[in-house]
Amino acid sequence: MVSQAVPDTTDTTFAQDVLERSKELPVIVDFWAPWCGPCRVLSPILEALASEYAGEVQVVKLNTDDNPATASQFDISGIPAVIAFRDGAPVNQFVGALPEPQVREFFDALKPAPGNTRVQEALRLLAEGQRGPAQLHLEAALQDDPQDQAAGLTLALLLLEDGEIDRATSLAENWPDDDRATAILAIAGFQKHAAGADPAELEARLAADASDAEAHYRLGCLLALQGDWENALEHLLETVRLDRELDDDGGRLRMLDAFAALGPESPITQSYRRRLGQVLF
Repeated sequence: MVSQAVPDTTDTTFAQDVLERSKELPVIVDFWAPWCGPCRVLSPILEALASEYAGEVQVVKLNTDDNPATASQFDISGIPAVIAFRDGAPVNQFVGALPEPQVREFFDALKPAPGNTRVQEALRLLAEGQRGPAQLHLEAALQDDPQDQAAGLTLALLLLEDGEIDRATSLAENWPDDDRATAILAIAGFQKHAAGADPAELEARLAADASDAEAHYRLGCLLALQGDWENALEHLLETVRLDRELDDDGGRLRMLDAFAALGPESPITQSYRRRLGQVLF
C-alpha cells in the first residue's frame, strides 16, 4: 500500500519522517493494516489529496502490524486512524473511513492561511534587510485579511520607522489590547512631537530659560525616541509642572505613553508614576 505521494514510515524512521518533518510542514499519518477493509476505502482518498496538497501537507502511511511500537505510542486501537502532526506533536485526528469532503476539511485545517505565509516571508526578508519586498508581502496579507494582526502590526512598525506616523497609528489602533500596538502608539506620539527638533537648540533654550515648557516637552519626546527614558520623563514631568495646557496636557499624555512603552513592571514606570501623581494631586 505504497504510492509516490504517500510513502511508508516505520518504527525506525517515524521520528525523522514525521516528528522532524512536521517542523517544516504538517504531516498526516495514516495508521493502517493490510487486512483492514475501511483502510482500503480511505487510502485512495488520502493519496489523491496528498497529491493535490503536495508542498503544503505531507502524508505518510504506517502499517500497524509491522510497526506496533509506534501504534502503541499513539494509542491506536482502531484503524484506519489518521493523526496530523505539526511542530513535532499531534494536533488533530480522526478514526474511520470518512468521506472525501470531510477528509478535505481535515487537510484544509492544516494549511497555513495565505496571510500567515506572506507574514513569514516578510519576516525572512526583513532579516535579510529587504524592507521594500517585505512591505509588499505585508500589504498583500492585509488585502487578503484586514484583520491579520501579525501583518498589521509588523507593517505598522515599518511605517513608523519610515515616518508614516498617521498610517502606522491607524493600523495599531485596530488592536488596542496588544502590547505591540500600545508601544507603536506611544512611539508615534513621541515622533509626532519631536519632528524637526534640534536637541542642541532645545538645550540652549532651557539654559536660557528653565521654565520653557515647550522646550522641555519636545526634548522629552526626542529623548524618549532615543531610549533615554529617565531624562525624557524628567523633561515631561517638568512640562506637567509648568503648563498643563500645552498640547492639551501633552506632558502628562506623553508620560503615559512612556509608561505604556516601558510596561507597568518597569522600575522607571513605577517611580515616575508616583512622581506624576504627586505633581497632579
